[in-house]
Amino acid sequence: MTSGRRLAQVAVIAVCAAALAACGTSSSSYNVSGAPGGASAACSSVVSKAPQKLAGHERNDSDQKGTAVWGDGDVILRCGNISDVPESAPCTSVKGVDWVVNEKKTHDGVKTVLSYGRSPAAEVTMSERIKDKNAVIGEVSGIVSGLARQKACAKQG
Repeated sequence: MTSGRRLAQVAVIAVCAAALAACGTSSSSYNVSGAPGGASAACSSVVSKAPQKLAGHERNDSDQKGTAVWGDGDVILRCGNISDVPESAPCTSVKGVDWVVNEKKTHDGVKTVLSYGRSPAAEVTMSERIKDKNAVIGEVSGIVSGLARQKACAKQG
C-alpha cells in the first residue's frame, strides 16, 4: 500500500473518530434548548434547587444553561425569558405559582406548562411516561415560587 493511500485512510479514520466523539459529547443536551436569559442568576438559583429525583426519575445534567432534565427527557425544566402562551389562556394556581398550559407544545401525551406572571418564567415539559403530571407541577412550584412575581392570573381555569 502506498503511503498516500495509507495517509488517506488515517485521515478518514480520524474524521470518523472526531464525529463520533462529537455525538457523544452532545448527548447530554436531551434535545433541550436553553431559553434566552437562562444563564441569569434567578434561573441558576431555580436549577440549583431542582431535586435530584422527580416523578421517579433521576436528574441528569443538561449542557444548556437554565435547564434541568429528569430521566431521558421525561421531565424538562427550562427557565428564562419565555412568553409563548397567550395572556387569555386559562390559568391554575399550584402552591402559590400560577401555571398555564402551552397548547402549542401539548400533544400526544406530552404536556407543557408555563409559569404565569413570573420573571424570568419557568417551563415544564412532561412526557407521556409521566403518569402524575400534577404531582410534578406541585413539586416544581416549590422552586419556581422564588422567581419574581409580576402579576397574577386574571382567568382561573
